[in-house]
Amino acid sequence: MWMFKTRQFVVATVLGSSLLLQACGSDQSGEKPEIKPAPKLTNDATAYAEAAWKLMNEVEPYVYRKQRNLIEDNVRKPARQLSTEWRINVKMTDSVTEGKYALCRKALTSLEIWARATLESSATVSQKQADYERDKQQCADAIAHPELGNTDPKQKGNAIATAS
Repeated sequence: MWMFKTRQFVVATVLGSSLLLQACGSDQSGEKPEIKPAPKLTNDATAYAEAAWKLMNEVEPYVYRKQRNLIEDNVRKPARQLSTEWRINVKMTDSVTEGKYALCRKALTSLEIWARATLESSATVSQKQADYERDKQQCADAIAHPELGNTDPKQKGNAIATAS
């Protein structure tokens, strides 16, 4: 007898739960949620190097002018975000090898470090600025001369195939 009651209880619980879940999941407004396309990811280091170059030139004035109220949101956060996306999406085995464009990622990191030192009024702020300026110049050279280590591995393979 107790087994029959337990079975009825389990059935009633399952049915009640399913009705409750359906009620919670229904949308009474009739509006369908907007489905947005996923952002297009790129594994092209060229695109990241150019984005880094653009970002550095846009935001470095805040650090030069020591505008502490703008540095965190306008310099550090975007620099860290771009650098993180770069590290995740660009691998040496991808369509365009990173090559010398890695110098642009390094410059981006140096900018973020200099910005942090500026915020903290660090004793090493002038050294961090010099590091950034050196790294930025190396990035400029990498962008200006992509043939020096920023190559498409598919083209390398074709060059090897045609040479033999």
